[in-house]
Amino acid sequence: MPCYDAVHKQSVGASSDHRLNMLVLAIKSDTLLTVDERECSRGEASYTINSLLELRDELGDEPLCLVVGTDAANGLPAWLKAKEFFKLTHVVVISRPEVQGVALCQETIAEKLELLGFSLAVSLNELKEVSVGRFVFIDLPPLDISSTYIRNRIKQGLSIRYLVTDAVRAYICDNALYQN
Repeated sequence: MPCYDAVHKQSVGASSDHRLNMLVLAIKSDTLLTVDERECSRGEASYTINSLLELRDELGDEPLCLVVGTDAANGLPAWLKAKEFFKLTHVVVISRPEVQGVALCQETIAEKLELLGFSLAVSLNELKEVSVGRFVFIDLPPLDISSTYIRNRIKQGLSIRYLVTDAVRAYICDNALYQN
């Protein structure tokens, strides 16, 4: 779900249309993934609370998970109406490499999520059994790849091959994105 205007970032370097198109290309061959265009369609600043409220209306009591990296999870308390999130979704925190030289401690993030009303899930299955209000950490093999890293490589004239799909790489080149 790409956003129209990222309120927590100063610049993402490409329009919402370009980011949406790249996401569609990136998951094109994966039948388990879909792109939700709701935030881009709004045409205004994107706030997660609005999307969560819409999704909750659509899904009823079906479980919903907000998947974020450790850096986003650490900053979650600053998000608009973050104290309402626990009534709308679970949070799945994906481990990420150190951000700006700072390793984000799971214990610190857990404390922040608990202050927002979430409770630690004892297993991934609990996210299926309860519709909202839990959080869990998932450790993935660390790949130090981020959108910022990719944009910086492009600005420096370096290759991004193997960092994005071939279709996304071609799209970035065809549209001269991130070059200045």
